[in-house]
Amino acid sequence: MTSYHIVLLIIGISSLFASFSPILLKKFQISYTIPLLVLGAILYYLNAPLPWPDPVWSVDLTLRFSELVVIISLMVAGLKIGLNYSFKEWINPLRLLGVTMPLFLILVFGISYYLLKFNGPLSLLLAAVLAPTDPALASEIQLDRKQTKSNKNLGVQYNLTAEAGLNDGLAFPFVFLAIMWSKTSALESADWKEWLSYYVLYKIVVGAVVGIVIGYLYSLITKMLSEQKERRIHQAFVAVSLTLIAYGAAEVISAYGFLSVFFAGLFAHYHKHVSNEKSKSEPSLNFISNIEKFLIIFWMIFFGGSIMAGILNYNTLSSVIFCFFLVLIARPILGFMSLWKTGLSYKERFFISSFGIRGIGSVFYLTYAVKHGDFENINSVYAIVALVILISIVLHGLTAKRLLRKLAT
Repeated sequence: MTSYHIVLLIIGISSLFASFSPILLKKFQISYTIPLLVLGAILYYLNAPLPWPDPVWSVDLTLRFSELVVIISLMVAGLKIGLNYSFKEWINPLRLLGVTMPLFLILVFGISYYLLKFNGPLSLLLAAVLAPTDPALASEIQLDRKQTKSNKNLGVQYNLTAEAGLNDGLAFPFVFLAIMWSKTSALESADWKEWLSYYVLYKIVVGAVVGIVIGYLYSLITKMLSEQKERRIHQAFVAVSLTLIAYGAAEVISAYGFLSVFFAGLFAHYHKHVSNEKSKSEPSLNFISNIEKFLIIFWMIFFGGSIMAGILNYNTLSSVIFCFFLVLIARPILGFMSLWKTGLSYKERFFISSFGIRGIGSVFYLTYAVKHGDFENINSVYAIVALVILISIVLHGLTAKRLLRKLAT
C-alpha cells in the first residue's frame, strides 16, 4: 500500500466519521471537533503520511487552508442572517464588535507587553490575532438555518453568528499595523496616516461595498429571470461561487475579502427581502455547509497533529496562565459588560460572552503576519495561539451543546 492510498483511506474514514457524528455523539452532547482532534493526535503518533507541522505550522500551506475555511464559513454566516434584521437588532452584536473586541485587544496587548515582556509589534500581533471570534469552529452554536423576517433568532445564536461574521475583517487592520511596526523601530505620523486611510478606511469600506454589490447583482439577475429559468440554476454551486468571486474581487483591489464575502451572503437575496417574495430558488446552504464541515475535519486533524508535534512546548508557565485567563475570565467579563442593558436575559448574556470561540481565523492572521512581517520570538506566539485554540475547542466543545439545550428549556 502506497502513501497515497493511505491518505485516501484516512480521508474516507475521517469524513465518514464526521457524517455519523450526530448519531455517535448525541449521547455525549459534545462537538464533533473533539474526536477529530484526538484522531489527529493518533495519526501523528502512528506517523501517517500527512504534511504534519514540525512543530510550527508551515506558513504557506496553513495560510491558504485556513483562509479557505474562513471564507466558506463567512458565506454560510451571511446567507443564514440575510437582510432579516433591523438596525436595532444589529445593535447587540455591534456592541460585541465595538466594545468587547477593542477592550480585549487592549488587554491582550497590555499583558503581552508588560507581563510577558514581548516587544511592541509582537504584543500587538498577538492581540490582533486573538481578538476575533471564529465563524468556523463556532458553527455548531451559531444559527442552524436561514432566517426569515417572521421567524428569526434574536438571542445567543444570532449574536454569535453576527459577531463572527464581522469581526474577522475588523481585526485585520491591527494585524497590518503590527506588520508595519515590525519593519520599523517606531511608527511615524506618516505610518499612522497610511494605516488609518488605507488599512482601516479604504479596505473596510471597499470590502463591504464589493460584497454588497456582488450580492445585489446576483439578486438582481435572479429576479430578472423567469421562474422556469431560475429553477434551472445549479444552486449547489452558487454559494461557493459567490464566496470565491466576492473574496477574489475584494483582494484584487486590496480590500478586505473577509468582509466582502460576509456582505455578499447578506445581500444575495436583496430583492426577495425588499419585495417580501418567496424565493423560487436560493444558494444551497446545505452544500456549502457540508463543504465547511469537510474542510474543518482536516483542519482539526492537522491541529491535533501539531499539538503532538510539540507546538505547545514554547509556552511558559506565565503564558499558560495567560491563555486560561483569556478564555475563562477576560472574554466572559468583557462580553458580559458590553451586553449590559440590552434586553437579553442573564443566561443569554452569560452564554454569548462565554462562547467567543477562537480558532481558524486566528491561525490565518498569524501565518499571514509571519509571511509579511519581520517578527522576533514568533514561536512563543504560535504556542500561545495554539493553546488558546485548544482550550477553546475542548472547553466549549464539551459544554456548549449542553448549555444551549438548557437555555432553550
